[in-house]
Amino acid sequence: MDTSQEKAHHMSKEHALTPEQERTCERLLDKSQEAFILAIELFNRPTIRYRVEGCAFFLCNAWELMLKAYIAKRDGYRAIFYPGNNRTLALEDCLKKVMTNDKDPVRANVESIGELRNTSTHFVVEEYEITYGPIFQANIRNYDDRLRTYHGIEICDRIPDNYLVLSVNRTDLDGQSIRAKYTPEVAERLLSTQNAIDARSAEESNMKYAAYFRTEFMLSKKDGIPIRVDNSADSTARIISRTVDPTQRYPFRMKEVLSLVNRQLRKRHIRFTSRGDQDARFNNWHFSLFSKCYGMKQDERFAFNRASPAENRAGHPYYIYSNATVDFIVGEIAKDPEHIVEKLNRKVQGRKHD
Repeated sequence: MDTSQEKAHHMSKEHALTPEQERTCERLLDKSQEAFILAIELFNRPTIRYRVEGCAFFLCNAWELMLKAYIAKRDGYRAIFYPGNNRTLALEDCLKKVMTNDKDPVRANVESIGELRNTSTHFVVEEYEITYGPIFQANIRNYDDRLRTYHGIEICDRIPDNYLVLSVNRTDLDGQSIRAKYTPEVAERLLSTQNAIDARSAEESNMKYAAYFRTEFMLSKKDGIPIRVDNSADSTARIISRTVDPTQRYPFRMKEVLSLVNRQLRKRHIRFTSRGDQDARFNNWHFSLFSKCYGMKQDERFAFNRASPAENRAGHPYYIYSNATVDFIVGEIAKDPEHIVEKLNRKVQGRKHD
């Protein structure tokens, strides 16, 4: 055994958890997920006026518990305590241990919510929902991603994926109205917080810090939305429309598409071949080949870009995908599982040289 192997072996023994400590970590993770779900349910309840405070509290709790479980498994159980006493690490210190880059947008996002949690309650007013809504939304997505990365847990096994979208009020804050409604101290704090978050969002240009989702309005002849001329109306015609939730038609993110494709391939006993591996897993690179060859991101049958105009201008599109995406990819692989990757790769490389 060489030196590096000995060191790794020594660290694994040193940091090995006892059965009781392992059970404690599992309890931390279970409570973390419960707190996360409570945060979403609380924020989406319209009858609760000051739900921002509760959402911030439960999200911070969810992150702290999840990070502590990760630190304990990675560094040993005592690593979640401050040296010399039995007080466990605060959220801020958990973040510093796990996300060592203080410019990390995920860390910045959680820290922003931590600042809200620590704000005196009399400063928190209803309009904070407008200010922090995009921060909360990004936090929801980040938690989903890090829970999967750190612990291999899918939060969507507990709640449907479309529940991860918050109902956020996106009206603009009117400084004059805010100052008329609240005391100068409260008003200035709210407006300065909004300006600081807007500035940081523009600086980050990253959906991991602040995320804006929008609902599209469209007419659909297929669904039979009625259109008629009303001669007695102020205008010559009225269009009756309804909202369309993109997550209903495009319920999957790319990671979920990859998982579903692999599941379908296994179910149909299709041996997918890639670079000599006859039992390859369909991955990001394979998806990229399909997307480029078939223009899937530009085809509304397969993909929808739900990024905001600002995010698109910053070069940060965010695509979600339909069931048809999974069916199409699996169908194409089934036609020639041994050579499909090679064919698509040649096609992509050929375009580069055109």
